[in-house]
Amino acid sequence: MKKILVVDDDSTARKILERMLSPEYRVESFENGEEALRYYLQHGADLVLTDLKMPRMDGMELLSRIRQITPEALVFVITGHSSIDNAVTAIKRGAYDYISKPFDPDEVLLRLKRALRERQLETRVRTLEMEKELHQSAPAILGNHPKMLALIELARKVARTHSNVLIMGETGVGKELIARLIHQCSPRRDNPFIPVNCGALTESLLESELFGHEKGAFTGAASRRIGYLELADGGSILLDEIGTTDNSFQVKLLRVLQDRIIYRVGSASATPVDIRVIASTNQDLEREAMEESFRSDLYYRLSVMCLRIPPLRERIEDVPLLAQHFVTKYQSINPRVESISDKGLAHLLAYDYPGNVRELENIVERGMILATGTTLEPEYLMLRSTGNTFSCEVQSPPRPALGEAEKEHILRVLQQCGGKKTETASRLGINKTTLWRKLRKYELENANP
Repeated sequence: MKKILVVDDDSTARKILERMLSPEYRVESFENGEEALRYYLQHGADLVLTDLKMPRMDGMELLSRIRQITPEALVFVITGHSSIDNAVTAIKRGAYDYISKPFDPDEVLLRLKRALRERQLETRVRTLEMEKELHQSAPAILGNHPKMLALIELARKVARTHSNVLIMGETGVGKELIARLIHQCSPRRDNPFIPVNCGALTESLLESELFGHEKGAFTGAASRRIGYLELADGGSILLDEIGTTDNSFQVKLLRVLQDRIIYRVGSASATPVDIRVIASTNQDLEREAMEESFRSDLYYRLSVMCLRIPPLRERIEDVPLLAQHFVTKYQSINPRVESISDKGLAHLLAYDYPGNVRELENIVERGMILATGTTLEPEYLMLRSTGNTFSCEVQSPPRPALGEAEKEHILRVLQQCGGKKTETASRLGINKTTLWRKLRKYELENANP
């Protein structure tokens, strides 16, 4: 059953509309715009019917706020015969139509039904267009392996919705490419897509960059800054390396996902945002949520749909297609090279690609720089030595084991802090989540300080 919000400070008018609409629609009524907006933020509605003159928040402001949240929202304004000019102004500002007092039940029902039916048809047309575009765009993500075809099909399904998405996969598999595909084939495709690398920003800078800040909110804040979440309004935001964020930021992000509002740093005023959040990670967030090193409530909010991108070694059959694509991409470096020799291809197929597609791209680009003939030969590809794979003849001298040095340093600081994890993280200059991850990596969770 379609849901209609009725907003009018006149209780008699509200009751008339409730009685008129309730046989066919679910009706929620409010006496002012603030209450209606609060409800709309949490539950939404198929259509809003609002009076213009009301205390606390009038109909014109309510219209503006709802349109900020949902640009395609259906809003009718209620007006008397003496204030038609106000109704015309409301329509210019985005209202769909107006109805006049006193109400004619047949006319009101007819106009509301027509508006809802037209919006339903528009939505259906947009859905068909998106499906057509998605089928046209899907080949841009190269791969014929069944795992990739299944992934693209999942992306096709989730792209039609506004649901949050969690993309998982190793470094270099193309998580941002899948995120962009989802955005480009969604109802939000004409609005911004903003990728943010959470791991590249400090905790304080990440909050300021995402939420924005007011002038004077902290030292150096010389003017107001609009954050990425606000800039992505109406579109999608990709939070890459979401697993590196600390608990404080995760709490704030959870509020955004629940209430669809943000607070700039230094501001007490809420700003509504209509965004789709796509998060990506190369970590096992489900396990980290169970171990409480990542907030479980945020994990479940983000993972409405989980997409796992297979590493390149699990779809090695796609290497020839991808490699030729990169040859074409970098032909401007060396126009003479048009393909990869059979021997070169054999070496590429024998490699396990710890850096995934990104590493394959680097290998081909490097080969295009070094090649002297018309094909890429094994000696130009210079694969790293892993197992039985081809290795460059010129080897770099061995380097110190950085992992062991880091492990010893963490253990030493942990001992100095008497095993206190929060103090240890602070001294190391990392957040507690990152510390827990490193402790697990080096098997120091139960280290005796």
